[in-house]
This record gives sequence, C-alpha cells and structure tokens, in this order.
Amino acid sequence: MFRRLCTPLVSGLTYRRYVHLLLGAVILLPYVALGVLIVSTVETGGLDLLGLVLIVVPATGIAVGVTLVPGVRSLAITAARALLGADVPEPDPATVDSWPGRRRAALWLLVNAAAGGIAALATLIVFPTTIGFLIAPWRVLLPFPTGGRAWWLPLVGVLLPVVLLYASAAAGAALARLAPRLLGPTPTERMAAELAAAHVAERALAERNRLARELHDSVGHALTVTTLQAGAAARVLDSDPAFVAKALDAIADAGRTALADLDHVLGLLRDGENGDRSPQPDLGDLDALVDGARSAGVAVALHRDGAPAAVPRAVSREAYRIVQEGLTNALRHAGPVPVAVRVSVREDAVELELTNR
Repeated sequence: MFRRLCTPLVSGLTYRRYVHLLLGAVILLPYVALGVLIVSTVETGGLDLLGLVLIVVPATGIAVGVTLVPGVRSLAITAARALLGADVPEPDPATVDSWPGRRRAALWLLVNAAAGGIAALATLIVFPTTIGFLIAPWRVLLPFPTGGRAWWLPLVGVLLPVVLLYASAAAGAALARLAPRLLGPTPTERMAAELAAAHVAERALAERNRLARELHDSVGHALTVTTLQAGAAARVLDSDPAFVAKALDAIADAGRTALADLDHVLGLLRDGENGDRSPQPDLGDLDALVDGARSAGVAVALHRDGAPAAVPRAVSREAYRIVQEGLTNALRHAGPVPVAVRVSVREDAVELELTNR
C-alpha cells in the first residue's frame, strides 16, 4: 500500500505529465496576455468601441485559426504519446488533417490549455507558499504564528509539493485517457480503417481458398494418376517390364509435378506477397496433363477449337484446373475408361466438356 502511494512520486511518467501540463500553460499564455492587454487598454480609455472591434475580431480569428492549421493534430499526438504516455491510435494519413480531425485537435488544445493554466497557477502558489512555510518558525509571516507555535508549518510546506505532484499525476492520467478520443481516429476514420481491414481479410481469404483449391486439384490429380499407375504396374510386373518402366517414369513425373505445385503453394503461404510467383499451368499445358492421364492407362481424346493463347491468364489457369479436376474424377470414380475432352475458345467464352461412358 505504501509502495503504491509512493509510486507517483518516483515515476518519471508523473514528471513528464507535469511538463505536458505546463506546456498547456505555455499555449494559454499568449491568449491571456492579449486579453489582459485589451482589458487594460479599454479601462484606461485608450480604445473606443471601433478600435476594440478592429483589434478583437482579427485577434480572435488568428487565435482560433492557429489551432486549426494542418499538422497541429500530429504534433499533439506525438506530445501526448511521449509525455502523457497515452495510447493514441494512428489516424488515417489520408484524413489526419481533415476538418473533423482539426476541430477535435483544437478542442484538445483548449482542454490542455485549461488544465495547464490551472497547473501553472497552482505551481505559482505552491512553491512560494512552501518556501514561506519552511522559514515561518524563524521569521514573522503574518497572519501565521512564528517560533515554536509554527512547528506545523514546515510539515505543511513539505506536503504541498507532494499534493501538487499527486494532482498533476491525476490530471495527466485523465488527459491520457481523453487523448485517444480527441486525437485518435474519428468515427469516419475508424469506419474507413475497419472497411480497409475487412477488404484485406476478404482478399486474404480468397487467396487462401484459391491456394487450397490449387493444392487439392494438382496433388489430388497426381495421387490419382500415381495410384492407377502403381496398380497397373503391379498387375503386369512379370509379364510386361516395359510397361512397368513406363509406369514408374509416369509416377516419378507426377510426383515431381505435385512437389513443384506444393512448393509453390507453401511458398505463397509462408512469404505472402513475396512468395514464389512462378507461372502456373494453363490451357497451354493441356498436352502434358493429358499425357499424364494416358500414361495411367486412360484413353483421352483431346479436341481443341480456337486459340488458347488468346484466353486471359486468370481464366486460362482456372480452365486448366477444371479439366484437371475432371480427369481426376474420371480416373478416381470410373477407372481406366476412355475420356473425351473438348476445349472450345470463343470470342467471349471458353467452353469445356469432359465425357466418358
């Protein structure tokens, strides 16, 4: 308990917050000086009504305009983080100097100036009073007693700066809680940030789904071809060594292709935008895909109309995956039966047709 009470007195954050309060007083000082000057001039009769208006109106415009200039909000955020220890979220750089943000920064300066003015006034009262209380037993300070009857004044004098520090710590903590609300993102900025985060998450989910689909299609096809090749080779292991050798070569090719696709997908998952962006198979690679299916013992008839090179890259990749998945399903569920593949490229569409018995 005692340690907790003493923490504000030895914490560097307390003194940084006290400095922040005094900076508020520095902001307030020119306005107070200008107000005192105008009031004293009016009281001495040095200004008539017209002169007062000509001075007050421009001075008020300048005083308000200074708080609304671009950059004030960013400066206030930096000071609040460094001196108050406030956790102020970073506003959107595109709207950091928007008018709603500037108005909130001006309100922050007003609050800070008011708190700083009170802190400065308390400081100007506390420290001279402390000095007076400390020397009261030895000097006459009316209306306070002197000599032995003033034994309690030094104790009070020592406590006054302590109370000032506690009050400064409490005021600084209150400003630190208020800073994120006034200097942090506005509701519009928060909404824009949430929308941007949602778009990023949506793109990331779509990318993960695409990668999962590619991995399923490529590896699933390779495993299906490998399984059929291994089964066929096992049946003719003794009677047809040439077919077994060809089947083993096809298994090796399918495995290498699957490993390459797996490395590509894992590289994207691991490195994100910096991952491997090597070209993915498209309609131009159908011959290799069909040859792999044929090596598994499936009679595949490929018919092409049009120029696959004219198909947009993204569409061509998706069309390749569709044909690959169709062949995989045919091999997996129908076995080594003939399959007809027709790819027709038109001006505004790509038609795919896979049929078997």
